Amino acid sequence: MNRAEAPIRTRSEDRPLSLWDFNRWAALLTLWVTALAVVIAAFEADPNVWVAVAGVWILVVCAVWLGIFMVDCLAMIFVAIWRLTKRLTEIAQIEPDRTVHHGRVWDQWMDGPEPM
Repeated sequence: MNRAEAPIRTRSEDRPLSLWDFNRWAALLTLWVTALAVVIAAFEADPNVWVAVAGVWILVVCAVWLGIFMVDCLAMIFVAIWRLTKRLTEIAQIEPDRTVHHGRVWDQWMDGPEPM
């Protein structure tokens, strides 16, 4: 029995930069701000402190996500330009016989019978 194995990703492989990389940082910062806000408010018995900490928490979390989103968009513009130039150079290096009629990629079944 032939068993197909999934490819294993190693740390040495290049992984493309994505939106998820930036969102992880924003989520991590949100968790840290939340923990800090709860610790600060827990030491005070006054309910007004909870309201003040909640207001500051909302402002800080919004600032974190907005800042990460702006950095993310700016970085991804350059990443998209880099990927596009890389793809265009790969396309430019395609051998001409791979794209001509009856070249190496010619598929008789898909393209129909050969002309007589």
